[in-house]
Amino acid sequence: MYILALETTGPHASVAIINEEGKVVENSSDAVLNHLQHLMPMTQELLEKAGLQLGDMTAIAASQGPGSFTGIRIGVSSARALAQVMDMPTIAVPTLKSFAYNAPEFDGLICPVFDARRSQVFAGAYRWVDGKIEEVVKGAPYSIDEFVEKTAATGLPRMIFGDGIKAYGDHFSPEEIAPEEIRLQVASSVAKLAKDMYEEGLTLHYEDLKPDYMRKAEAERKLEEKSGK
Repeated sequence: MYILALETTGPHASVAIINEEGKVVENSSDAVLNHLQHLMPMTQELLEKAGLQLGDMTAIAASQGPGSFTGIRIGVSSARALAQVMDMPTIAVPTLKSFAYNAPEFDGLICPVFDARRSQVFAGAYRWVDGKIEEVVKGAPYSIDEFVEKTAATGLPRMIFGDGIKAYGDHFSPEEIAPEEIRLQVASSVAKLAKDMYEEGLTLHYEDLKPDYMRKAEAERKLEEKSGK
């Protein structure tokens, strides 16, 4: 069993392959928000590095969002295309939940916080309980104050991840901010969660793999406001 995982929701695109034993190989780009140019070459390089071919994959996983709207579209459409060509199932990996694998040893709330602008964040809170990921605060849009209040009310220690740190890091203590090397989205974490989901039978036909933007794109929202919807 091999799963190819694509991560394009954050500033740096990355790809990973995981096998049934949980061994992961990963390739990532240093370029910022240049996913379309780098994703497929990185995937081919990774396959060659692992001594595998695309046909050896069992499923194709995509980090489905939230995150960069353009990045989400690139990752999901690429996963759909590969799965269609190879006649393989897909796995829609919730981006926020995948952060649980950025810090699997942390005994507290793993809190990815993405800057959603308009005084909002896309955020959630997760913790490890008996080897399973528990969603303590649902991944959703929040005001930063609402999210801080919800997580503080649990009484659990927090570790904060995501690009929202840049805009809202002053809402948390310095000790709560995740180390820079594990702060952002990575395909290895997406692959590990994809493996869990595959083992639970949570696969999809490629046509059913959809982005999860968590809200409408700015252009779509403005168009609806003009039309009075």
